[in-house]
Amino acid sequence: MTSPDLTARILDEVDGLADRMVNTLAEAIAVPSINPRYPGQEYSKVVGAEGEMSALLADLYAEAGADLTMVTVERGRDNVVGVLPGAGGGRSLLLNGHVDVVPPGRLDRWHSGPFRAVVTDDRVTGRGATDMKGGLVAAAYAAVALRRAGLRLAGDLVLQAVVGEEVGDHEAGTTAVLEAGFGADAAIVCEPSGQRGTLPAVVPVTPGLLWFSITMEGKTAHSGLRGMTVHPTLEGDALGVNTVDKFWIVYQALRALEDEWAGHDRHPLFPPGYFNLLPGVLRANPSGILVPFFLADELTVEYCVYHHPGRTNEEVMAEIEARVADACRRDPWLRAHPPVFEWKLLWPPYVLPDDAPIAATVAHAHATAAGQVPLTTGFMGVCDLTWMDRKDIGGLVYGPGVGYTAHAENEYVEIAQLVQSAKTYALTAVSWCGLETG
Repeated sequence: MTSPDLTARILDEVDGLADRMVNTLAEAIAVPSINPRYPGQEYSKVVGAEGEMSALLADLYAEAGADLTMVTVERGRDNVVGVLPGAGGGRSLLLNGHVDVVPPGRLDRWHSGPFRAVVTDDRVTGRGATDMKGGLVAAAYAAVALRRAGLRLAGDLVLQAVVGEEVGDHEAGTTAVLEAGFGADAAIVCEPSGQRGTLPAVVPVTPGLLWFSITMEGKTAHSGLRGMTVHPTLEGDALGVNTVDKFWIVYQALRALEDEWAGHDRHPLFPPGYFNLLPGVLRANPSGILVPFFLADELTVEYCVYHHPGRTNEEVMAEIEARVADACRRDPWLRAHPPVFEWKLLWPPYVLPDDAPIAATVAHAHATAAGQVPLTTGFMGVCDLTWMDRKDIGGLVYGPGVGYTAHAENEYVEIAQLVQSAKTYALTAVSWCGLETG
């Protein structure tokens, strides 16, 4: 705990850095650090910007007095770690964030270019403003504020800027950094923890994430024969099978499962109906032909699944496959030509134990800075807490951003959230790590 005078000094230092914080975030947005392994990207044209973003943060870490280390698994994709060594006798704290962003989407829908920040009195707009360059910048300036306040922590403060998170490439990012020896007693992942533009929330739980594809086989025929293939008294499957029609059977089965989840897979920190199965990509066509003059005999659909954190990935995968198999058994064609699953990404959920002290520490720091108790909620997506947990590091999500704009055009962060987050990080570090004595 800090004295009122010391708390006021820390908060004043952060307030004094607010303009710089905004300017640095604008510089960060100008770095087009799209994850080069994001589907649809040409790796050689994109790789390297993540490293530029890490270099920008390294300068701030150095200003805060941190010892710098670059951890690099792939050339051009540097992770940077800044360690502010403690005087001894205190707990260590990790502030983690990812430097990679998703592609900008439709350029014509941006009010300005996605990598040219638009700054107004209350917000900063640009790709990565919310997810999650705002959090990285706030964490760095929290450390700068502590130094400007003349404080040295008792325990280490570890700052991590990592690559790869947007595609689950933790082996090149967070896991690589942890395996290089840069862990801590507790962690804050500085992802956006608010959704509607409110102050950041405390987030101790994330859902599980699955990405899978289903491939279906049909039988092509002339488009003029469609009626004969679908009318129950005519030729049917013997003449042709349109995979788009057969997919409707699979879609309805998984849509029904989604409704069941909304009814019984409830969690107090997630809204009812949050856990879902999204058919986000659909490709169907006659083999090698992109005109509708044939029955489509090829189809691939890709699903993204968010599931209840109390369930394992394996349990949910088995349920999905069983539900599809059951629906297909009722259709003669699909019974003989079952859909083929490919599981592409398996991201386990994360749950912070109820008695973990880091949650109360962050909540108290937030309340001190904001004058109100923070919300506690579940995370909208997934994050690297999962991989920290595998290294026996517990933590939570807390950071600036408007979650509803993440991955969308005109993504933005509120400036008040940046400042609030930096204050919370700084006060948490003092409370958690302790201060040098003597």
